[in-house]
Amino acid sequence: MSKITCGIKDELFIRGKVPMSKEEVRVITLSKLDLEENDIVLDIGAGTGSLSIECGILLSRGKVIAVERKKEAVDLIYKNIEKFKLNNIEVIHGLAPESILNLEYNKVIIGGSGGNMEEILEKVIKKAKIVVINTITIENTYKAIEFMRRKGMKIDLASVSISKGKFIKDITMMISNNQVNIIKGEY
Repeated sequence: MSKITCGIKDELFIRGKVPMSKEEVRVITLSKLDLEENDIVLDIGAGTGSLSIECGILLSRGKVIAVERKKEAVDLIYKNIEKFKLNNIEVIHGLAPESILNLEYNKVIIGGSGGNMEEILEKVIKKAKIVVINTITIENTYKAIEFMRRKGMKIDLASVSISKGKFIKDITMMISNNQVNIIKGEY
């Protein structure tokens, strides 16, 4: 019997040198999306596709559109789709917002903006009722929150710092990952 869960172990993904949202951050991000089985989720800056994969597993009648600008990352997304045997994920190799103009979706994850945060947000809020953005810099967090305020969106902000235990002989060290700000904007 195979498990269907949220929070796939990081080591199960094919990773390469592409940044990946860590397991605990993915769980919180997915919880903020308020997923329903037939949602169409747009994952901008998909990286390795870890969030797209988790969404694809959870969306029994929906689909995910993973948008990524880096070729190495796009290749990894395809490998992870194959590994997890999913057929409800479409991959777009391109830069947002240009590559998302004619797409249909109702929820959005932004994991990377390539410096185009406000332009992307301007496009996606026309179709999405929920946008969840993961940022690691204060500047992108500020841009996202200020944009959402100007547009009258309800904002939910969580800042998480995950540390994982590393066992060395008979002692345990806590090793921290980057702090991640998870911003949910909703109408």
